[in-house]
Amino acid sequence: MISTRFTKHSLVTEAQKTLLTYQKNVHISVDATMGNGHDTDFLARHSHHVYAFDVQEPAILNTLHRLQASKQAHKVTLVHDGHESMTNYLPQEDSIDIFMFNLGYLPQSDNTAIMTQTKSTLQALEIATTLLSKTGIISIIAYPGHTGGKTELTAIQQWLQSLNDSFAITHIHSLQETEDSPRLFTLTRV
Repeated sequence: MISTRFTKHSLVTEAQKTLLTYQKNVHISVDATMGNGHDTDFLARHSHHVYAFDVQEPAILNTLHRLQASKQAHKVTLVHDGHESMTNYLPQEDSIDIFMFNLGYLPQSDNTAIMTQTKSTLQALEIATTLLSKTGIISIIAYPGHTGGKTELTAIQQWLQSLNDSFAITHIHSLQETEDSPRLFTLTRV
């Protein structure tokens, strides 16, 4: 079952607020789509260690610069690989407290041809549900307003509906939501 609530904040801000409200003592977190490093930096400020994934070299460099400026780089492992490969890099002995998925493409990039892909996103989400700690949380922001975004959002919604009753799912809507607006979902274990 998916519950619904509304926010007046940006969905990125709302995702971060929700994670902090839900999870107080974060050991390990994952930024599954590091982009320009905003979420990675946020997670580093509130976690013992962060693993951040992206397939694009500019994303790695932008994130590294942001982390160096905020003096958080020592708490982060930057991985130049897709989120569907995260089990190759995450410690096997630990479960993960937070997973953040901010899907779409690299903001301010000249190349919007490189975007998250539905198949790899669903693979990564499946992995996240198996590695999530008992008190952990997953946030997903999907962007239907770009090419392929609606297909990815639809697949995520179908995947969420297929989860068994072991997860509480919340769909957080923006008060200014349009058909092309981003969508935020959170998952916690029941």
